[in-house]
Amino acid sequence: MEFGLYSILIFLICYLIGSFPSGYLFVKTSHRKDITKEGSGNVGTFNAVTVSGSKLIGFLVLIFDFLKGAVPMYILTKVYNDDIITLYAASIFLVLGHNYSVWLRFKGGRGLATGAGIFIVLSYWILISWCLVWIVLRLFKQEVLISNFIATLFLPLFAIILNLFDIKTTINVISSSGINLFVVFVICISLLVVIKHMEVLGKIFPTVAKNFNK
Repeated sequence: MEFGLYSILIFLICYLIGSFPSGYLFVKTSHRKDITKEGSGNVGTFNAVTVSGSKLIGFLVLIFDFLKGAVPMYILTKVYNDDIITLYAASIFLVLGHNYSVWLRFKGGRGLATGAGIFIVLSYWILISWCLVWIVLRLFKQEVLISNFIATLFLPLFAIILNLFDIKTTINVISSSGINLFVVFVICISLLVVIKHMEVLGKIFPTVAKNFNK
């Protein structure tokens, strides 16, 4: 498929929506702190709680970042329901915007909440699978970010399983002929999330290993 000017405009709008710095604005207005310069420097839920010390602020950041993915995708499925590639490309731009916000000099979050919003529209089974793996890891007292990382690594596997069993991948009427593209799409989203976890995990894993060997 060739993307025309209209499609490019849609992708740009999605990037700008994803770029909306909700975490930065909530923490800045409520606690007068620059979340990009404190804690991990990440503008997502976890660092919002760390920097502000407020679970309410973290919850608000989570909801807004989730809606940045869910609302645009829900609207786009009504317009492009028969154009899977455009939907998937738009989703990727939403996550790119969140992870590399133009308003924050291309700093951002890790893409989890925005990705969750996308998947609840395009494939709630993927989101459910991610949550189940995350819960199991947390029961074994893994660090939150490690749980996020490992659960995300499993997402392509879940997409392949959906493909093998020909399970409907969306709550909307998207043709199952695009399910193989769905696997590629899930891999792309997973990579965007995993890449943003690499730096902090480099600091966490040695600490976890040290504690484990005590």
